[in-house]
Amino acid sequence: MSIQSKCAVYKMSESWKFGLQVLQLLVSASVPVIIAIFGASLNRRLKSIDQAQWQNRKIIEIRLDIYKEISPKMNSMYCFCVWVGDWKEISPEEMVRLKRQTDKTVNVYRHIFSENFYKSYNLFIHEIFETFTGPGEDAKIRSEVRGGNGDRRIVFQAEWKAEWDRMFSSGKNPSPAEIERRYLDLMHEFRSCIGLTEIEIK
Repeated sequence: MSIQSKCAVYKMSESWKFGLQVLQLLVSASVPVIIAIFGASLNRRLKSIDQAQWQNRKIIEIRLDIYKEISPKMNSMYCFCVWVGDWKEISPEEMVRLKRQTDKTVNVYRHIFSENFYKSYNLFIHEIFETFTGPGEDAKIRSEVRGGNGDRRIVFQAEWKAEWDRMFSSGKNPSPAEIERRYLDLMHEFRSCIGLTEIEIK
């Protein structure tokens, strides 16, 4: 190999070395930038996740408060219509009042619950009440004043008012099994909304 060829090879080798050094410097300089960009992106993502979790937690807390408020009322309506529990202590007037109170709460907070919960609530309410019975008329209770489980006028633990008899529907009433099915479906959807599908709430 001639001296000129050797010089050319040497110059090429030095050029490659210089290029590699420049490349190494560029890579070294870019790594912190890449890490910083990745870190900032990850931090934004984590903050977004934290915010979503916080919002979900607050919604669950609100739902739980509503559960504590209206589940005893729904249970009282259920007990009245299937003749169990404290049904002897509940008047027809209280039944209608309980319906109004739960209707208001469920409709006010409808949009933070699932659509399935809202549907289940309405199915349960229409199972135990006859609604839209006339202008200015209250909903009628879909149960009997007197039936196989007793006479409400006799066993009621206070004075029974004669006008209460007219607060009951004159149509076909659902069976206790049908009411229980609607009630259990409703409570299942309620538990699902507060993340307690598999947990029995005492």
